[in-house]
Amino acid sequence: MHQPVTRDRNNESEVIMMDMAEVLYIQTEDGAVVFHTSSGRVYPLVPSLSMYSKHIEALGFYKLDRTNLVNMRKLKDFDEKRGLVYFDETSSADRQSAIVAFMNIGKLKDLITSWIERNLK
Repeated sequence: MHQPVTRDRNNESEVIMMDMAEVLYIQTEDGAVVFHTSSGRVYPLVPSLSMYSKHIEALGFYKLDRTNLVNMRKLKDFDEKRGLVYFDETSSADRQSAIVAFMNIGKLKDLITSWIERNLK
């Protein structure tokens, strides 16, 4: 089994897929889980939007609201009045959407529309 880990406790360094067979032992230190291997300590990723945003922005994921990270490469439509982005062009009632924070719509509008234009080409 492979586990995503980093070399620092705050999960800010590069993500490494570590084979759990390499682990000598696991312990907790000050509330953090630490995997000890022959090459040193590593820390499992603690799943949170903040942690993911640090590592996947280069893949096109942006925080459009405090509750989401959106893959901008998948955007197809934007409803500025409702504060929603969509992942398809059809206007069916059950299409998937993500929220754009109302207080950020003004500063995110140009970014969102430029991604949509690229995606529709």
